[in-house]
Amino acid sequence: MGNFLFVITLGVLSLNFFTVTYRLTGLNRLMLNIPISIFETSIPIIQESDEINLSYDKEILNEKLTSYFDKSVYKYTDEYTLDIYYYNQEDFSICRGDSCNAVAITLEAKINLLTTYSKTARFYIQKN
Repeated sequence: MGNFLFVITLGVLSLNFFTVTYRLTGLNRLMLNIPISIFETSIPIIQESDEINLSYDKEILNEKLTSYFDKSVYKYTDEYTLDIYYYNQEDFSICRGDSCNAVAITLEAKINLLTTYSKTARFYIQKN
């Protein structure tokens, strides 16, 4: 009887461990493999002046990132929050205007009662 309980407990723990690692690696893969095209299509090509000032269009980028995560995250978790933080690349200050050239994306997701996933990815525009 003792061996039976031990085997059942070990099986349940193994299944729980597999589920947690599957969800964590899936969410991590989503964060690391965000399509670069999301960021590329969020940079307006047409400039109003002759000076080239590349920056993200906040509305377009927010919409595309939200759509990407809404389609992908629910395979791994039911509860998640997505924070998008725009900043100036030169001094890491908050960007309140329309010409933001860097963005930090933080994904927080609840895996189970004891485990939460939190990761921040930063993207910026660099001139070659």
